[in-house]
Amino acid sequence: MDVVDSDEDDDDFFDPISALSSSSSSSSSFMKKTEMVREDIWNSEHGEDEPSTTMSSEELLSTPFEIVHQFYSNDEGEPITSLLFHDETLYTAEGSSGEIKVWSFDDSLSSLSAAAVAENYCSNSATLIPIQNLSNAHTDKVVVMKTLSNVVGTSEKKIGVNDHNLLLTASIDGSFALWSIGSGDLVYRCELVDDSGGQTSITCADVDTTGDEHFVYFGLSSGHVVGYAVSDLVGSASVGNECPVPSCRFIAHDPSQQKNIDKSEYLGVTAIACAGEGTSALVSKSMPSSNDSVRSTMVLTGGADGVVKQYEILRRKYQGGQGESNNDSPSWKLEHWPRLSTQRMKRHAHIFDGHRGSVTALASQSGSQILSASDDGTVRVWDQSRGIELYRMDGFEESVSSLCLDREILITDGMGNFVCVHDFDITNDEYKNQFELDW
Repeated sequence: MDVVDSDEDDDDFFDPISALSSSSSSSSSFMKKTEMVREDIWNSEHGEDEPSTTMSSEELLSTPFEIVHQFYSNDEGEPITSLLFHDETLYTAEGSSGEIKVWSFDDSLSSLSAAAVAENYCSNSATLIPIQNLSNAHTDKVVVMKTLSNVVGTSEKKIGVNDHNLLLTASIDGSFALWSIGSGDLVYRCELVDDSGGQTSITCADVDTTGDEHFVYFGLSSGHVVGYAVSDLVGSASVGNECPVPSCRFIAHDPSQQKNIDKSEYLGVTAIACAGEGTSALVSKSMPSSNDSVRSTMVLTGGADGVVKQYEILRRKYQGGQGESNNDSPSWKLEHWPRLSTQRMKRHAHIFDGHRGSVTALASQSGSQILSASDDGTVRVWDQSRGIELYRMDGFEESVSSLCLDREILITDGMGNFVCVHDFDITNDEYKNQFELDW
């Protein structure tokens, strides 16, 4: 994998096969190497029979990643379009059916050692147990699954992941749904439309969980970003209303400016990510209010135009908990800044331009760096405040469609059936002092 400084290209190319061979002899080098883990996936082009879904315990314990269990979630060979693991439960969506399958792990192995767990899985004594199917909400491919909470937190009690009681799903048919995690019941369903009332696709979504209230942001193929307070959605469902008025709706990316038309699957907003708290001092100066509930958070968007944008969202709760005009109005108002393309933020950059293809995934690190992946086969790292590209990662064989950043570890796809794990423990000071990434 090439890591390219924005000012000087690096011609050294990282060989994933060599890395796999050298790293497998010592698991201690895992955290400082890019590991490639080959999935044992059946390929009819090779003329092979469907492989066994188990490995020997010796193989499991000797690999950098322990594949404790693998299975086929459907018999038709449909690709998995969305995957979510929450509280010992796995949710899978595949193909264009719009159905979500719910699986439970066998918790009888929780007290066993790693070797014993591996031995149990190899002997097929432990499996994922299908619980139920969630259906009748979507008619096409599900692209997003997230967990959230409709419980409003307080200063004494913050809402954590264990308090999440709702599953959010969204589909390219333009619909999104909320499900009860406990019972699997459909709590709410809504179908979004464009400005003319025509059909649009939900291409991405994320949940802002930084405050006492959770907010959902959807990216649409029309180029819009639409935001809702979860309490408004649940409240609307309880009285049988149709889609409520959103707390915000604005154009983020012009769908007519799409890059790499032959590669891109979606138009408009193709990636969205909530990036934590905003600038509290800026809020108090730019939006004086007697309402102490005014706060700001950061939201990142990426488009089919190859551009990454950063918005500061000012959120204000209406007094009395309802909208200013009637009961159909949202209880929260979300205002995006900048509102015009000519405006700029004082402490954060707004536009990050450099990708030659659609933006496919976004992530942020410690409020200082933004990561973006694209179907141009690169991952780029940006300075959040200055808007400049710090460095990029080249050498992927195909489009990079996912980013998972867990502290100092970055996990991506982009190398066929391999999973790529990168050491990402890099600070701005190290960058300025000409750091070298460990591979």
